[in-house]
Order: sequence, then structure tokens, then C-alpha cells
Amino acid sequence: MSHIALRILTMTKVVLEARASSVMIPGSEGDFEVLGNHAPLVTALRPGRIAATCNGEHKYVQVDGGFVVVMPDRVDVLADPADVTPR
Repeated sequence: MSHIALRILTMTKVVLEARASSVMIPGSEGDFEVLGNHAPLVTALRPGRIAATCNGEHKYVQVDGGFVVVMPDRVDVLADPADVTPR
């Protein structure tokens, strides 16, 4: 299984930086899953929860919005602060 680099950032801090096997994103047009080798994509986020699987462990970050940039080997999220503490 291919992994991707995941970074979730706010204007003031790095919330989560990890290697993930999958990431669920609350996109402005609906939820979508990102796996390794995903097609490039830029979209807005709607309020919701980002869910990532990292080494078999699930991590969750609640966001109020923002933007996501997806590349085949990485996902970068610039999130509006909500409860941006990984769980």
C-alpha cells in the first residue's frame, strides 16, 4: 500500500505531520478519500472532521474550513482553527 505525507496546519502551528495510508477530507463538494498516487487537486474545506489512518492508528482533526492541496505523494491542509487537536 502506498503512503502519503500529511500535514495539517493553521496560521500559527503545525497540528499534525505524519505518513498516512488514507485520509478522509470534508471537501466543499462532499467528503472524499485520498490514497497514495491520488490525482492533483485543490479544493476548499467545509466544517467537519479530517480522519487519517497512520500506521494502523486513526487520527482525527476537527476543522471549521480552509483549503487542501492534494498531490500524488502528499496532502497539505491549511485549516481554519476549530478543535484542531489530533485525537
